[in-house]
Amino acid sequence: MDQGSFLDAIIWFVMLTILFYLNREIEIVRLVNEIEKYLRMYKAARDKALNATLSEFKAVIAKHGERVDIKKLEERINALIEISFIEPVSLDPFGIVRKLKHLLISSEETLKEEVRRLAPSASESDLENLLNMISATRLLNLIYKIVDHIYRIGRKFKSIWILMQLSAQLPFVTEEVRALEGAIDAFAKGLPIGDSVGPIVAAKMIHDHNALETIIEPVENTIVARLSLDGREVLVIKAKGPGGTTGRLDDALEWVFDYYRGDITAIITVDAALKLESEESGTISEGFGVAMGGIGVERFNIEKIATERGVPLYAVLIKMSEEEALSVLDEKLYASVERVIKVVERMIRERVPSGGRVIVIGVGNTVGVFP
Repeated sequence: MDQGSFLDAIIWFVMLTILFYLNREIEIVRLVNEIEKYLRMYKAARDKALNATLSEFKAVIAKHGERVDIKKLEERINALIEISFIEPVSLDPFGIVRKLKHLLISSEETLKEEVRRLAPSASESDLENLLNMISATRLLNLIYKIVDHIYRIGRKFKSIWILMQLSAQLPFVTEEVRALEGAIDAFAKGLPIGDSVGPIVAAKMIHDHNALETIIEPVENTIVARLSLDGREVLVIKAKGPGGTTGRLDDALEWVFDYYRGDITAIITVDAALKLESEESGTISEGFGVAMGGIGVERFNIEKIATERGVPLYAVLIKMSEEEALSVLDEKLYASVERVIKVVERMIRERVPSGGRVIVIGVGNTVGVFP
């Protein structure tokens, strides 16, 4: 190789290295700008939710003619959205579900008392809706802080891989943020959300079969009604409305089994389920098992109860997006309720013998749904 060719090779190598470096820096700048745009949107959503929560507290307090120190109210709500839930140690998994349930009930009761102190004259429904608004605002705050933390680490070390991974996840995070934004509006107005389709199905079955007089509340915020369908006894379980609560469905199921001495033929759960992008909202899917989201405590207990007694578990799912699940119930999803009831009644006729007893559980948040 002559001297000219060698110099050309060196210059080409240096130019290529510079181009690679510049391309990397340009890509980092692009990713930083893109992530910052999302962060501004998340911060705006968090601030909007916080303002809506404060406004709703003020409205509930003013409705009862009470006076409140606005500054102290704002300070306390800001503290409530920073509350953390520390999961129990799982090194020895035995009994972890029992510990989780204890922590969940303790946190729910404590937060409810906190809200009651801030709005002493608020009705039970108002309390539940305010609690839901705080929970949604807390999640929005947590999402913003976690995304901001990962972004700052990636930018601090100029790690294109961290920034790229974060950027790839942002469309999914944005869908959850938009869903929580819709939830804030729904809880403020006390309107049913997409996740309320399970309780709506249960409530409509109770109303359609004139079973309101049979309703009892054996467990806090959870009701049980009894109705008859073609010679089969149907026990309907749902969270007590119209406040925004999901009830304690596993405890209610345990009570039913104890009261009826285990004489149950089947359990049918009805709940919302996340759809795939190719699926249409309001699509109904039948399945086996317990149709229930969350961290799994109630689902574990229901599965345990059914397994110990040899009772089959059937499920009916109503497909929807995450945004639809937490936003005000739309016409398409409400129209699916009647079709779901027909599916549930068909399952009862086909899978429960005449004279049998079946449990139907309407799973989900019962905000705006009576009873």
